[in-house]
Amino acid sequence: MSPGGHLVTTAAACAAVYAGTGDAALTAGLAAGGFLIDVDHAVDYVLFERQRDLRPASFLRYYVGGKAQRVVLLLHSYELLVLLAGIAWVTQIAWLWGWVFGMLLHLPLDIIFNGKFASSGLVHFYSFTVRARAGFRAARFTDRPVRPATDTGFWTAFFNGARLASDSGKNAGGLLRAPRATQPVRG
Repeated sequence: MSPGGHLVTTAAACAAVYAGTGDAALTAGLAAGGFLIDVDHAVDYVLFERQRDLRPASFLRYYVGGKAQRVVLLLHSYELLVLLAGIAWVTQIAWLWGWVFGMLLHLPLDIIFNGKFASSGLVHFYSFTVRARAGFRAARFTDRPVRPATDTGFWTAFFNGARLASDSGKNAGGLLRAPRATQPVRG
């Protein structure tokens, strides 16, 4: 799912949880587990991809364009989810329960929306053990080409996310765009 999609869904979940419980710690944990876990993409970008351009637009363009070679993504794992749920169960720490609930929101959305990049889906991808056995190589999990990132604005990429190369004639809603009069129509 796009970062913007995670932001919107997590914000809605946080609003509902806070309205229903009034628990700021639970809500903060939900925000962390639902949206802020994507910080592991930045860690991978710097440590494993060895990218040094730290501008947000460059970072986003790198991922949206399908250039990532390594996918360690420590925070995106079933193993961490189970560990945190166990600790939350024993300690009953509200913000930790929020983090667990946020992950329970985040991971299925990633599986659904990012699954289009792999003909076999991505359910297995969210196991850290599976990624480790594959040498954390992104190419081991995706087999459908990603449309190269263009110089669209940061916010467009933030909310649209990555696209399949075969979707190049579609807009964010998935509908075919009419060709512009100034562009030649290609068959």
